[in-house]
Amino acid sequence: MPVRDCRSRSGTSSHLWRVRSGTVRTVPRFTPEQVRRRQLVAGALALVLVLVIGGCTVSLIGALRGGDDEQALTDPAPFTADDAAMAAAATPQGAAALENLPEGVELTPDEVMGIDVSSHQQDIDWAQVAGDGYGFAYIKATEGSGFTDTHFQQNWDGARAAGLTPGAYHYFTLCSPGADQAADFLAAVPPDDSALPPALDLEFDGACDDRPEADRAQAEIDAFTAVIEEAWGRRMVIYSSSEWREHYGLPVSDGRPDWLFSAGERPVQEDWAVWQMRFDGTVSGISGGVDIDVARIEVLRDHAEIPEGEGAITHDVAGD
Repeated sequence: MPVRDCRSRSGTSSHLWRVRSGTVRTVPRFTPEQVRRRQLVAGALALVLVLVIGGCTVSLIGALRGGDDEQALTDPAPFTADDAAMAAAATPQGAAALENLPEGVELTPDEVMGIDVSSHQQDIDWAQVAGDGYGFAYIKATEGSGFTDTHFQQNWDGARAAGLTPGAYHYFTLCSPGADQAADFLAAVPPDDSALPPALDLEFDGACDDRPEADRAQAEIDAFTAVIEEAWGRRMVIYSSSEWREHYGLPVSDGRPDWLFSAGERPVQEDWAVWQMRFDGTVSGISGGVDIDVARIEVLRDHAEIPEGEGAITHDVAGD
């Protein structure tokens, strides 16, 4: 039965409803003064509750973020690289990894052996890789725009769990804007102090056949490196094929760590940071040939550091 609102003889109103027994219960109406007092009390309690919950929430978020409670949550501090956090395990004497060195070549105290891999190697047993004495791994993360290597996260997690220091590389193409490629790379590989600096791979072996003029190609590379280096707080490591260098040169390597290929002997360039010595190395836990590398961690740290006040490295583009 619907509720009825009946007007009393005194001019005040009462709300009536029937209960199952058939009797009628009357709820008395409060005076305006009583209503006002109750509204004030309810409002005060609600305000206290909001302040308590809000304060606890801010404190909790601040604790989880490890930051100062006074820092604005919508304005986080920019990422600052801690170069001292970047390290790699030394290659033990007698390690199986040493068998991949060219004849007559021995590691110096500042050099560490590692590998670079992608989904081409399929599933990798990273514990066996670590058992061979490798201390780091550069892992393919992205290519062009819209493509993330299918094994990237699996390889990154596996390498780190086995004790190898991971680093990520991007295979650059000339078929999409550099800024778009940078966004995809950062989505796959957010800044990480303990990782190696991001690497840029410049080759012509991918699916893209575009060959724009050199100034336009360099402009897209500059757009890519500017975004990545600002986010990571480190200069990128630059690797290139001989075909790329013959076609475009390599101005992007100026002021950045060099990753050089040299078969059979150390690179002629003395200040290299990473040396790739072979494409067909043998590594436990990986089927088929593997790229074998040596890194100089101290050189890598020094050349990847961005001096205070120094921003993006750009190159003149004709017509600008």
